Amino acid sequence: MTAAELSDLHALEGGAQPLAHTFEVPDYRTTLGWPVDGDALGAYLDLGEHVGGLRMRAGLGAEVQWWLRLRMLAGPVLATPGKRTEWTFLTQPMTDEQRRRPLPPGVEPVNARVLLPTGHTDRTVAFWATAPDPVHPSLPLFSSVVGAVRSVLYGHRF
Repeated sequence: MTAAELSDLHALEGGAQPLAHTFEVPDYRTTLGWPVDGDALGAYLDLGEHVGGLRMRAGLGAEVQWWLRLRMLAGPVLATPGKRTEWTFLTQPMTDEQRRRPLPPGVEPVNARVLLPTGHTDRTVAFWATAPDPVHPSLPLFSSVVGAVRSVLYGHRF
């Protein structure tokens, strides 16, 4: 198993994930180009217009991220612990046509403000299941993540 795959499994299990880079508000803005606001409590990103989001349960998310990684399409994934840990895949924004199409069961678009992890964020609130890559900060297409979900759910693994 690769280090990236182990990282996903550790994140799924809530274990410690070594981060190569801790992001702060200026990093999100300048390095990644995301329109992030921040205060003493953390960094906040409004998903929808500039950055898309697709939320699902962590177990499905780990399988989807592995599928994407094998095809070199993986991007950052935000984990939100709770009674049921959820993963939010950050993507390029949805198109109008994608908004009209139904999503697979258990998957929902996110059009809300989310807390992004910084060096001060408690892992019980939010952490990166897969951190953004500051060297290659591009986001996957929304349709690529939806296609990966369908492939994982319905067995089309080609």
